[in-house]
Amino acid sequence: MLAIDDTSTILDVGCGDGEKISYLAQHVQWSVGIDPDKNLIQTAKKKYSNSNLMFQVAQAESLCFSDSSFVSVMFNESLHHVPVDKQREALKESYRVLQPEGRLLITEPIYCSGSLGQILELYNDEKNQKQGAIKAIKSVINSEFALSVKKEILIEYHFKGFNDLYEFYRNSKPYAKWNEDKKQDIMDRLEKCKRTLEGDFVIDYSASVWLLRKK
Repeated sequence: MLAIDDTSTILDVGCGDGEKISYLAQHVQWSVGIDPDKNLIQTAKKKYSNSNLMFQVAQAESLCFSDSSFVSVMFNESLHHVPVDKQREALKESYRVLQPEGRLLITEPIYCSGSLGQILELYNDEKNQKQGAIKAIKSVINSEFALSVKKEILIEYHFKGFNDLYEFYRNSKPYAKWNEDKKQDIMDRLEKCKRTLEGDFVIDYSASVWLLRKK
């Protein structure tokens, strides 16, 4: 959807441990991943060492890059992690660092969707943050950005059980605080999920995908 090529420059805002931007780095000239969590950035630097890939600690609402630095900017399920009162500011910063006609790709999980949404609401309810993110996106359409594509996608993960699910979220989403008191409730909901032929639990959710172009 980003239509990247080997002449592109791309910024991943909220890159986490760097997995997705490291993949995109193989197809572009220059790539940068930023995250406010210094521990995640340290992990990303240790895991990935592409010559055209840089990681640094930075805030989405205050990007440390010059105007028109990137062809593409993406928020991969990260906009709702920006404080609600800073989300529109983060999108305006993306506008600033994008080149004319630059592309902004945003993927946002739909609140409480799928089996994962039912589990997450028990210990990491992000209703206000996720609704705020959608409101912020809509607020910049027709002003700073033109809408090219909007669609919903289904995302699935497979887990062997609670411990597997716990390890995944502890490592990839350290901001999510697991409440031991909720463990049994989570396990009960996990047991209601579909299973693969191999017996793994299928955890799914829906996400909205927005492709915007700088006006």
